[in-house]
Amino acid sequence: MIAVTPRTTRPRLRGRGLALVLALALSAPNAFAHGGGDSDGSVRAVLGPLPPALDGVRVQLRRTLAPQLLVANEGERTLTVLDSDGRAFLRIGDGETRADLGAAAFHRSNTLMAPGAIPADASTKARWQTVEPEPHWGWFDLRLRTDGLDVPHAVTDGGERARLGGWSIPVRHGDTTTEISGHFEFVPDPGGIPEARIADTGALSDVALVRAMNGSARAGLFLSYRGERPLTVRGALDEPLLRFDADGVAVNRHSPTWQDIAPAGAPDYAAGDGVDWARISGQPSYGWIDPRAGFTGSVTEADEATVVKRWTIPIRVGETESAIEGVTEWKPVAPVARAH
Repeated sequence: MIAVTPRTTRPRLRGRGLALVLALALSAPNAFAHGGGDSDGSVRAVLGPLPPALDGVRVQLRRTLAPQLLVANEGERTLTVLDSDGRAFLRIGDGETRADLGAAAFHRSNTLMAPGAIPADASTKARWQTVEPEPHWGWFDLRLRTDGLDVPHAVTDGGERARLGGWSIPVRHGDTTTEISGHFEFVPDPGGIPEARIADTGALSDVALVRAMNGSARAGLFLSYRGERPLTVRGALDEPLLRFDADGVAVNRHSPTWQDIAPAGAPDYAAGDGVDWARISGQPSYGWIDPRAGFTGSVTEADEATVVKRWTIPIRVGETESAIEGVTEWKPVAPVARAH
């Protein structure tokens, strides 16, 4: 029998613990080498489009040491997640997250170390308990693991991205049976990486710390504000996106940019004109994904450093219009040495 005490809240990481998690997240591109020996690339799980039956449910696939699904379900219908045998082990919705503590799938997906310590057939009778007082949850579903996937030599020798097969997780949204699904993809080792860099912080030079966030597939910005006048960061369509003030940080739920970048668990995008501010931080510091700083294209000379993009993010400090300016550079990466 599996003895686990449920958490009423998920632990908050501080200090060194938070720094470690961030470091692991930023090293994600190297975290998915397949289990079939040496290769010139890695295998990743990719999330596909959500079916219409999951309207109102937010799902993200985070790449750290293993693929992790993050789900937020603020709607009226509960999302039930099923294991490979069709047994429910998570219920996300109705203002909370409940788990079947008798299901081996819950424990095997709750931490990275659990699969080796808890056998798949260790399930006992159902014991549902609240494990999170919010309808948000993240778990390391074993159906997304790439350890056992072998990549054909024709794929690795080709040096191109290649789709290797699909994955799916059966769920019920209310009374409707559907699935969260995607595919596995071989990604060749890059000849380099894009790296965003702040060039000019404009009117924020004396009142804020602004840093580019690199290391993952999507670049972003971190901003810590200490000014006295309200600061508004504008989105890709010049709409108000974020507001920094003495009370913390708020997001405009009507921002089309927020619709594209909102993380799981954050206030949902709401269609509409004007602004609808929702608090996302009690401190005047926040980090967000910003496609304007990212680069997803290709370069002709991968072994040469070059500027691939110049970008501008408009801001307003009090009544003063200004901008954060930056560049994204291509940085060549030396090949990884392998034993032969």
